[in-house]
Amino acid sequence: MPTNLRAIGVTSREMDVLLLVRTGVANAEIAQRLFLSPRTVESHVASLLMKSGTANRTELVDWLASTQAGQDLGHDEIGRGTP
Repeated sequence: MPTNLRAIGVTSREMDVLLLVRTGVANAEIAQRLFLSPRTVESHVASLLMKSGTANRTELVDWLASTQAGQDLGHDEIGRGTP
């Protein structure tokens, strides 16, 4: 996991969710892919919004892209979990 995301307290499971949010996947599909309940995914997204200081998923994705972590994460990592 990128250092700057770890520094703000992003967990490995939140990172899994974040990688899928970045691709535009809805919570229900994220839940299916990660074998979680939709409510758990909602909680992870809410936590990511709080930790990143963003107000919605679009801002969250923009925030990720603007960070070094966003630049370090390649498309091949999506859906594979955290490195």
